[in-house]
Amino acid sequence: MPIPAATLSIKDGALGIVPPNVNGIVALVGTSSLGTNNLFYSFSDVQTLRETLGTGPLVEAAAHILTISGGPVYCVKANSSTAGSFGTVTRVGTGASVLTLTGSVPVDTYDVRVRIVTGGANPAAGTTTFQVSLDAGRTFGPLTALPASGIFAVPNTGITLNFSAATLVALDVYSFTTTGPSYNTTDLNTAVDVLLADPREWFLLYAVGVPADAAATQGVFAALDSKLAAAANAYRYARGLMQCFTGTDSAIIAAVASLSSTRVMLAAGLAQLLSVVNGALNDRPAATPIAARAARVEPSEDLGRVASGSLPGITSLLRDEFRTPGLDDAGLATLTSIVGLSGFFVGNGRIKAAPTSDFQLLQFGRVMDIASRTVRQGMLRFLNDSVRVSATTGRIREEDAKAIEAYIEGQLRATTTTPGYASDVSVVVDRTVNILSTQRLPVRFRIVPLGYVKFIDGEIGFSNPALTPV
Repeated sequence: MPIPAATLSIKDGALGIVPPNVNGIVALVGTSSLGTNNLFYSFSDVQTLRETLGTGPLVEAAAHILTISGGPVYCVKANSSTAGSFGTVTRVGTGASVLTLTGSVPVDTYDVRVRIVTGGANPAAGTTTFQVSLDAGRTFGPLTALPASGIFAVPNTGITLNFSAATLVALDVYSFTTTGPSYNTTDLNTAVDVLLADPREWFLLYAVGVPADAAATQGVFAALDSKLAAAANAYRYARGLMQCFTGTDSAIIAAVASLSSTRVMLAAGLAQLLSVVNGALNDRPAATPIAARAARVEPSEDLGRVASGSLPGITSLLRDEFRTPGLDDAGLATLTSIVGLSGFFVGNGRIKAAPTSDFQLLQFGRVMDIASRTVRQGMLRFLNDSVRVSATTGRIREEDAKAIEAYIEGQLRATTTTPGYASDVSVVVDRTVNILSTQRLPVRFRIVPLGYVKFIDGEIGFSNPALTPV
C-alpha cells in the first residue's frame, strides 16, 4: 500500500488569457538604400531604423509611422527589380557648366534643385558654393563648397553631381527629378512571405511605393489580396494598404473599377509631407499618413474621426477629396480638407470592397480580425475535449453547452466589448447535432459593431420669445 499523501495539480487556462495585442503594429514592405533583401527587421526608434536601412521610401514611411504611433514597426526590404532613374537636367541662368548625373542611381523620388550661391570660372577655381534642395526648392540643405573635380555626392540620396569645366554663375539653378527604385509582384510576394513566416503578428501590411501605372496597381493589389486571403485561411488575420498610381481621377476610377477585396485598402493622391529623415517637404503617397493614423488609433476608431485631430506632418495636399470629390465614392481611401478646420484629415478609411460588403471601412475589418483571433483561441481550448451528451439523442448536454459559451464569450468580450471596440457579442453552441455520430460541435459567433456618425443633419434659425405661446 502506498504511503498516504496529499497531491496538488495546477490547472492552466482558467484565467481565459486572450491572444497578444497586435492592434498598433504595422508591417511594411518597400525599398531602401541599406539593409538585406527579404530579411525581417523590427524597429522601435528612428535612429536605429536609419542606421540599418539608410534612406528610401521604406525608411521614410516607417519613420513617419514610428514618430506618430510610437511603434514598433516591422520592415522587410524588397528586391528592387527596377533601379531608380533620372529625368532631364535643365538650367535656368547664364553659366556654361553642364550638370550630368553619371555614375549615380537615386534611392528615392526627389524633385531636385541645385542653386549656385557663389560662382567661379570653373570648378577647379575652387570658389564655387551651392545648395541642394530635394523638394522642388521648398527647403535647401547647407551651403557647400564644390570640389575642384566638379563632382559631389549628395549624402544619402544616391545622387552624384558632375559639373563640367566651365563657368558657374551665382543664382543659376539646375533642376531635375528622380524616380526611386521599385519592386515587382514577384519581389512583393517574396517579401510578404518573409513577414508571414515570422511568428510576430501585425494588423496592417503596407506595401510602400507608388505603382508606375494602372497595370502595376492592379498587379500589386491582386498580389496583396491573394497573400492576405491565404494568410486568413491559415488563421493569420490582417489587412493590407497600398497606394494607387498617380493619374487623373477618371483614369484611376476606370483602372480600379474591377478591383475588389475585403482586406486591401487602396489609397489615392499625394500629400506634401514633412520628412522625419531629412526635413524635406516631399510629395508622398497618401497611404503613409493613413497608415500612421491607423497605427495610432484604437482598432474600432474611424480613420476620419475629426475629434482625433488633423494628420501630423502634412503641409498641403496635391489632391483634396473635398475640392475634387469622386475617388471616395469609387472605394478609395483619400485625404481631405474640412471647411472651418485647419489641417487635413482622412476622408474615409475605405477598404476596396464590394458595395454590399460588411468590410467597406477598415475598422470593421480590424475588429473582425481581433474577434477571429480570439474565437479561434477559445475554440482550441475545447479541441479533442470531452463533453457530456444526452443518453437518448447524443446531443451535447445543456450544462456543457453553457460552459463552452460562457468561456469563449468571456474571452471575446475581453478583446472587443470591454475595451469599447464593439457594442455586443454572442456565442451560441448548436444543441441539435448528434456529437456521438459526427464528432462535431457547431458554434455561432456574432459581433454587434459600433455605429459611426457619417452624416449630421442640423437645423438652425432665430427664435423670438415674445411670439412663443406661454
